[in-house]
Amino acid sequence: MNRRASALPAVFGLVLIALAGCAGASRDACDLLPGQEACTRPSLSASTPGPQVAASRFFGDAGTNDYERRFLALLAHNQLGAMDRANGTGPFGRNRRDVQNRDFQATYSTLQQLAGPVAKAHLRPAGGGSGEGHFAGRWRVSRQTLYIDAAARASAPKTFDFSGLQARSTEIVVRQAGKQPADIEGTCDGALAIRTAGASRTIAAGAEFRFRLSGEDDAVSLFPGDSLSRCTARIRSSLDPAGAPLTIRREETADPALASFDSRYQRCPVPDSAGLDALERAFYASRWLSQTCAMPIGAPKLLRKSREGFNAKVEALMGAPLSDAAIDKGDPELPLDFSRAPRLKLIYLSSLEFKADFSGRIIERLIRHHAALGTKVRIMVTDVLERDKDDAMLHRLAAEFPNVQLQEYRWRADHGAPIDEQISQLHKVLHIKMLAALAQDPARSRVIIGGRNIHDGFLFHQPIDLSRYPNLEQYGKTDGFSLNYYSNWSDFDIEFADRPTVETLAAHLSTVWQRDADTNLARPFSIPVRADGRPLGNARHFISVPYEDGHALEDYFVELVDAAQHHIQIVNPYLNLTPSLAHAFDRALARGVKIDIVGRIDLKGDIGGKFLTALNKLFVEKYGDRINIREFKAPDVVLHSKIMMIDERLVAISSVNLNNRSFFHDSENGMMVLDPAFYVRMKPIYDDYLAHSNPVSTEVTIPWAYRLLFDEAWVRQAF
Repeated sequence: MNRRASALPAVFGLVLIALAGCAGASRDACDLLPGQEACTRPSLSASTPGPQVAASRFFGDAGTNDYERRFLALLAHNQLGAMDRANGTGPFGRNRRDVQNRDFQATYSTLQQLAGPVAKAHLRPAGGGSGEGHFAGRWRVSRQTLYIDAAARASAPKTFDFSGLQARSTEIVVRQAGKQPADIEGTCDGALAIRTAGASRTIAAGAEFRFRLSGEDDAVSLFPGDSLSRCTARIRSSLDPAGAPLTIRREETADPALASFDSRYQRCPVPDSAGLDALERAFYASRWLSQTCAMPIGAPKLLRKSREGFNAKVEALMGAPLSDAAIDKGDPELPLDFSRAPRLKLIYLSSLEFKADFSGRIIERLIRHHAALGTKVRIMVTDVLERDKDDAMLHRLAAEFPNVQLQEYRWRADHGAPIDEQISQLHKVLHIKMLAALAQDPARSRVIIGGRNIHDGFLFHQPIDLSRYPNLEQYGKTDGFSLNYYSNWSDFDIEFADRPTVETLAAHLSTVWQRDADTNLARPFSIPVRADGRPLGNARHFISVPYEDGHALEDYFVELVDAAQHHIQIVNPYLNLTPSLAHAFDRALARGVKIDIVGRIDLKGDIGGKFLTALNKLFVEKYGDRINIREFKAPDVVLHSKIMMIDERLVAISSVNLNNRSFFHDSENGMMVLDPAFYVRMKPIYDDYLAHSNPVSTEVTIPWAYRLLFDEAWVRQAF
């Protein structure tokens, strides 16, 4: 290792501590359990400042290969942003040289040096061969929630696995899901710190611990030490004075195969750009966007109809679809036949929403079946969009089966962030859509991605009557910002069944599941390496976290539009282009590229439908005489599909809307396919949208209040 490579991570440790001093007073495992191996180096989310300049390396024993260098550049890029926000420097107006602090200046300069590569859209290929690697650096704060409901399967033994994978600080938030008070007592084979009601204490290995959850939504935090692998406890309540057994295990020890799966990354062969055209260069390029290597597209199912999309999820979990008659009946408690269900090892479900309605209850019951058999289940949803009954359904599931783990995504602005970022805490969301079911028989594994959420609006034309089910939410049609909204959405998903694709996409999603709990930063999934020839693959999955990767998804879409030579065909309901993407559209039109869009201009019924409609009309006003814009014509159906096709060669199927939110705020995912044969498969899907649409008039009426509002760039950027 050269001297510079050795020194930079150590200096970066100082950077993290300098930043931590502004982060607030939350205490983590390194504060409560001093002397832990991971705490000899400052944590990305550490909160105790101090002169720990001699910390060995940011990634511990890692930090020297090409993958770690790429990751380090991303982390440095984000820490620069945090420093600027905290001090008002850089893009926030203040000259950073005006900060009269020597450590700040040294830290800032080092960060700029480390983050320098992020300024370039593409990464240079590294040396070495292609294949797979495993990342072992300890860089993040791990925080997971163990839900306790003393009334839920009161006497049944329960096992909860916590992940300390790649973590410097690990926290288990024990949260009460029901109303029944509970006492939890037990022992652990390693040191454990407990924080409750603002006080903390440390329990030695083998010593008994005890704490109480006394009211609804009460919570206690546990911080397992490095040497802790297992706790044996009991949950006591008035319903079960003897207590139900609870085992808490370190996942890396209890399930090393899953830990290995969660730590994967890919080394992607990148062909010489000299032999590629512009569209091929854009597709094969490695960028700061998290992407898989190119892989064969195979023969995935195209799920155009609403019931096809819902039943694909049902069949992945139950082994058979629901009949039309069963769906028409609208009974969320209808008998379910699991006789053909696959035996699953792991279920991932990531969705903007998971509603307590017919669709949500059916999916919850399917997951419940597998959870009872011991399947590990990981669910990610957006916290700000869940209502009380939605929360209660998922919390009850996780309380009854602790092998079902729930992450309720909420983005928090940095200390000192400007007002627009403070407001964005209310609407930055997890918009990644994926169901991955990994079966013991790999032939029965499935992964589904696209645009659909777990919500009856993606299944039924009108809200169905759920008044007989007090635990379910009766969603209805509204207009405005109500969370009780109901629209009938027309959407599109795609399903993969081949083992390599299913496992790759699930492992890619693991990088989001195992993200840093304080910042929501996720590690990249791949690095580029030099290729001898053109890779055989023609499809790549991407995950975008725009506030982490320098808006790399926006750069990617701009590059794709700039590569178009003849024709761009788009299906998308939200048309609020970022400035860079608008310029790319203008350039494409200027060179004679034909652009066709099937959209939904009137978005009444969606959250904030009047605002979204006004933005769509502004797009029509600007481009209506140059772009063939058509409106999906079913008056009470909101188009929700996100498809883009370029030059009859490239197809993008994703969760990505053509608005500022998707490129600046929300995490997204999708599949890029560079294959004329796949375009031929997708063309009838596009033609069907075309057949159900009408031309949009260029004469639009936009109330002056909306024009005035959206003249403000920061307001447009929120939508």
